Amino acid sequence: MKKDFLYKTAEKVWEYFIRRDRSGTWYTGQVKENLKRLHPFAGKDREKVYYIQKVRLSMLICLAGFLLAGGLGLSERLQSSVEENRIFRRGYGEGTKKVPLEVWADGKKRYELDVTVGERKYGKEQLKELYEGARKELEEAILGENVCLDYVEKDLTLVDRLSGYPFRIEWESTDYSLIDGTGRLQDENLSEEGVPVSLKAVFLYEDFRAEYLLYLQIFPETLTEEERRKRELFKAVEKAEEESREEETLLLPSESDGEKLLWRGKRDKAWLFIFPATMCVAVIVYFLKDEDLKKEIKKREEQMLLTYPEVVSKLSVYLGAGITLKTAWEKMCADYERGKTEKGSNAVYEEMNIACQEMKSGVSELKAYEQFGRRCGLQLYSKFSALLIQNLKKGSTKLGPLLKEESRRAFEERKNAARKAGEEAGTKLLLPMMMMLCVVMVMILLPAFMAF
Repeated sequence: MKKDFLYKTAEKVWEYFIRRDRSGTWYTGQVKENLKRLHPFAGKDREKVYYIQKVRLSMLICLAGFLLAGGLGLSERLQSSVEENRIFRRGYGEGTKKVPLEVWADGKKRYELDVTVGERKYGKEQLKELYEGARKELEEAILGENVCLDYVEKDLTLVDRLSGYPFRIEWESTDYSLIDGTGRLQDENLSEEGVPVSLKAVFLYEDFRAEYLLYLQIFPETLTEEERRKRELFKAVEKAEEESREEETLLLPSESDGEKLLWRGKRDKAWLFIFPATMCVAVIVYFLKDEDLKKEIKKREEQMLLTYPEVVSKLSVYLGAGITLKTAWEKMCADYERGKTEKGSNAVYEEMNIACQEMKSGVSELKAYEQFGRRCGLQLYSKFSALLIQNLKKGSTKLGPLLKEESRRAFEERKNAARKAGEEAGTKLLLPMMMMLCVVMVMILLPAFMAF
């Protein structure tokens, strides 16, 4: 791996922190043992590279999170939605936009408002009329949070369009001191007994005009002082918005109830959480890398268990043919090397090959077989190496029959393991099969129910 800045930094972290960790949190002996089993001749360099790669990956995730959070934070500051109490509108035909705002007075944040700013408009357009059928849907469409028009205590939603109709609607109130043309109630002029008022909806389409009168009874809504002030401020913003529709900017109110107001665009705080979140991901990835290592070890052990009957059977055949144990061992390693390109590597034969090289370099057979069983790390191979060592020590001639019996037993265990794996696979398939059954039942029963 190329030693870039992150690699060198990770190397420092390994040298001065992880390698000296005695708590077992960042540096564990199990990882060291697993690496040794997977790469017996890689030495300490393999362990060092493994930890450096883990730290480098975690640092890369943290750096990406930091850059993303910083970029979003900078974008929020550079692209402010309000400049000198002005909001720039969208151009002609670009539609309205909703701007989240903060209201500051005397250096303190007082309110948060979502202000809808309309697009720049051309001069007044000729309003369009609705068809007769749209009148039936109008009352339901304008109710808002109210139950009926006979008891209105919250603002109405006076729509300027109805879905499915290519027409515009204009509203007129018979008493603007009670309710304005947008459906907003004027609470200061309402009484507890309720006040009758009527709204006129003007449906316009080209040169055709029709009017529809709606009668309603409005009642005051109970508000706290803070809600009242916020509503008044919102009304002032709406008034300014309405009066400046043909201007390039919307000038927000600079004073309310004797307080000077400072408006700021409400910033999205999501970027503040990105970097901590990526740090958490980096830590999780650091520890998940060890889980990947454990999976490699498990895969290796499964392969060794499946290969055990084959190894014992081959060695038994060679010994039965009169070949010595060492020669049979070397022949099995040579056969493996010739077919390795086609069949791929096998952990057992790799360990046997290591033992073969040790014997060629001067290590005794006893020591080589003993280390072979220890490196494999499985009880089967420990027992296997013990049989080989016992044969060498006592000069027993019964090794061949013992290996035949061990081979027979190993094949039986392999068949049992295969049967167990098949049963487990069948059990895992139960849930998908049940889900498929439910889907089929729904497909069959649903048309039957819909037919009634």
